[in-house]
Amino acid sequence: MGQRCVFIMNTQKAKAKWTQLEALIGSENRIKNIAQDIVSHFEQRRAVFEGKGMIVAMSRRIATDLYAQIIKIKPDWHSDDLYKGVIKVVMTSSSSDGPEIAKHHTTKAQRKMLADRMKHPDDKLKLVIVRDMWLTGFDAPSLHTLYIDKPMKGHKT
Repeated sequence: MGQRCVFIMNTQKAKAKWTQLEALIGSENRIKNIAQDIVSHFEQRRAVFEGKGMIVAMSRRIATDLYAQIIKIKPDWHSDDLYKGVIKVVMTSSSSDGPEIAKHHTTKAQRKMLADRMKHPDDKLKLVIVRDMWLTGFDAPSLHTLYIDKPMKGHKT
């Protein structure tokens, strides 16, 4: 019983720490700055050579907030149609996530279609935001830029 109690306490502490970190990383000002940096950097890279990019966010909330900020900067990148637009969020959601996150929910078939768009070099889809989708086993030769905006577990410098 003692080991189980310690495990539960450690789990609660880890969740509280993660929640604090998510609030800090997902603050409105930080998201605005990150969005501007990504748009500027990605446009500079694409001016030199064609290709696509992926942004890895810490949470679904941060992914959707980052999307909202990016399309404020580049409104022409947005489209409600999954077959159109320069940028998409690729993720699942649950009913408890709320409407802002839920509008970015994609089914397995939709994620496959978006993956096909991402893999096709001439498709207008150039930038995706993910939380954990496509991080392993996703091969897209035209994908040349990866923006990681989340803590890295087990990362050693």
